[in-house]
Amino acid sequence: MKNVNYNLLKVLHGKLDNAWRIEKHYLRDAAKGCTRCRTILKRIWTDDKRTIEALRVELAAHVKSDKLS
Repeated sequence: MKNVNYNLLKVLHGKLDNAWRIEKHYLRDAAKGCTRCRTILKRIWTDDKRTIEALRVELAAHVKSDKLS
């Protein structure tokens, strides 16, 4: 696998993991304590979701053009 593809997959994995943790745990915890923290985490989650989609689209383009190998 080419480095660029590995790097995209590695970043995607990290973003997916972070987005999942924020959604399932961190936002709930912040809701019990600090509204500013919840706002920050929500913004990070939204940004990560946009980044995840961009990475997904790019990787799909690599697959379609046979550049993933």
